[in-house]
Amino acid sequence: MAGLRDLSDEALALRARTEPRAAFEILFERHRGPLYNFLLRQGADEARVDDLFQMAFLKAFRAIPTFREEARFKTWLYTIAVNVLQDDRRAAVRRGATTEIRETMLVAEPETGGGEDVDRVKEALGRVAPNHRQLFTLVRFQGLSIAEAAKAVGMTPAAAKVTLFRTTKRIGEMLMTVKVKR
Repeated sequence: MAGLRDLSDEALALRARTEPRAAFEILFERHRGPLYNFLLRQGADEARVDDLFQMAFLKAFRAIPTFREEARFKTWLYTIAVNVLQDDRRAAVRRGATTEIRETMLVAEPETGGGEDVDRVKEALGRVAPNHRQLFTLVRFQGLSIAEAAKAVGMTPAAAKVTLFRTTKRIGEMLMTVKVKR
């Protein structure tokens, strides 16, 4: 398995067609932390994120034969995760559940101000549409390019660029407005 570890994600995904367990195990190890953190930042509680995380990787494992050589594995995986999130949100709406922004969405602990800063960030993120929050998180925290994130959330790269600019500006304005009101 040492030779497999040297392969790129894309090569492993293609290899997973013939050696699914070994190749996919390495892909899982490489992406479990970042994918789990992405799901946490979308606002679900940890127990729900565990389920969504398992569902995303299970769907990826089952769909590995459909992985295209020209695709980037990371983009493909996050597209599956975004679809799992959207399916879960639709199911929650049918059940009548509400969505709330949780502290686990924060990337870093606030330096000063404690609870007030957490509340400010929660409020700002809560006012951003889920697909805009997903785009923002994929680009700013998961390291995807705008084009890759756009593909994952179902936008054109041009629309994603404009949406990301506006979302970043909106979050910044909301945080500044709340800070000035203090």
